[in-house]
Amino acid sequence: MITLTYSVVLALYLIGMLALGWYFSKKVTGTDEYYTTGRSTNAAVTGFSYSATQMSAGTAIGSPATVWKLGYNYIPVSIASTAAPWFTFLSIGERMRKIAERINAYTYGDIFEARYGRHARFFYAFLMLIFYIPLMVGQLKACGEILKVALGLDYLVGMVVAGIVIIVYTWTGGMFAVAWTDLVQGLIMIVGLVVLAFTSLSRAGGMAALHQNLAAIDPRLIKLTGLVTGTWAVCNMITWSVLQIGGSAAAVVRFIIAKDMKTLRAALGYSIVFQTIIFASVGVVGLAGRVLLPDLKVADSLVPTLAANLLHPVFGGVVLSAVLAAIMSTVDSVLLLCSAAATRDLYVPLINPKASDEQQLKVGRITTVVLGVAAILLAIRPIDAVQWLVAFSFNVMAASLTVPILCAAWWPRATRQGALAAMYSGLISSLYWYYLGWQQFKSLSNWPYGLWPGVLGTAVSLVFMLIGTYLSAPPDEKTKEIFYAA
Repeated sequence: MITLTYSVVLALYLIGMLALGWYFSKKVTGTDEYYTTGRSTNAAVTGFSYSATQMSAGTAIGSPATVWKLGYNYIPVSIASTAAPWFTFLSIGERMRKIAERINAYTYGDIFEARYGRHARFFYAFLMLIFYIPLMVGQLKACGEILKVALGLDYLVGMVVAGIVIIVYTWTGGMFAVAWTDLVQGLIMIVGLVVLAFTSLSRAGGMAALHQNLAAIDPRLIKLTGLVTGTWAVCNMITWSVLQIGGSAAAVVRFIIAKDMKTLRAALGYSIVFQTIIFASVGVVGLAGRVLLPDLKVADSLVPTLAANLLHPVFGGVVLSAVLAAIMSTVDSVLLLCSAAATRDLYVPLINPKASDEQQLKVGRITTVVLGVAAILLAIRPIDAVQWLVAFSFNVMAASLTVPILCAAWWPRATRQGALAAMYSGLISSLYWYYLGWQQFKSLSNWPYGLWPGVLGTAVSLVFMLIGTYLSAPPDEKTKEIFYAA
């Protein structure tokens, strides 16, 4: 009975995503609509799409599992993740929206070329394709594993079905479909995780009893740094707040699709509310889960196990849909961003500079399908390297892109030589820090002095941005006027 109900709820969810893709396909008449919705999205769609893109299997499955292991030690991470929209919207949101409109930018690659030159654009595209395609593979693998556990489906069947649905609605509706499905997926995530959080907390006896029981299991669970170091906590907060600027390119590109500045400002409110609800919910689920299931063998099975044991099958199906929504809202955005990188940042400048808008749209849609199918094929038998590549992709991109993006928004003196030095130094230093962590700990999640690669790499990137900039001539006045005029 449970499996049948889950299957019905999940089928309705997937059909709904396909229907949205088909509906919005009618609005796509060119590359502007395909990649930016013609800059027409409202505040709710913009805010939800930004946040839903950030949330993946790591949020719906990994975060509750980590809270189950660490207890209150995870609170700084939740606070940082909830505050991320403040840092990104307020630091670069309005500036990038204004710049994108002035130069008719569809991607951050367009902005990078206008500010730092073609070499910077190619480097940006390289990062997107190298580090985001494996991320899609990891997320599709998570889809297959979740459907296998929840529905008893063969891993391959579940993964391929989810992958095809994502490809179809992204291919047909482009950013329209991606952004609007993100809104729907975000609402499903809220319903599913809030219901699970309240039910779990009630079964655990409420907050007072929950606190006492956690302390009885392990007193370190009710301390902010009982099981982690202070350095770990600080690096975690910096990474999941400030470094979202460079590490979540698929999310921050939402700044250029809003209808206008007023819409973008209102979107911040929707994003903050959405992320506050989600991260509060996953925190409660993780804490209550530690009390209710203290002997759980695999922490990542916490959410589906609680849903199956505590909820009516209909709500259990909603929770399952919420998990898939978190995954799919990331994959569709990454897929479209990679399509834009391959088409706008590589195909047009390198192969066909005179491509018409119709040709670019055709190539963009073909590229979307090709990249999506490639991710599915790689997810059939994902290599071990994919798992850690997904884990460190955020840190590497954050180290490479955060400083150049901030400088493009705010620093007229920054030069292309400085930006390229920042990009390469951030990439190399973060990768080298991973190497040192492996050499010392035989692990890709522990590093010397507890310093995270993204934090270290960003600091190195900033130093090289300053050196490269002050050793080269200032940008021309035309560039300054485009990027920094009021």
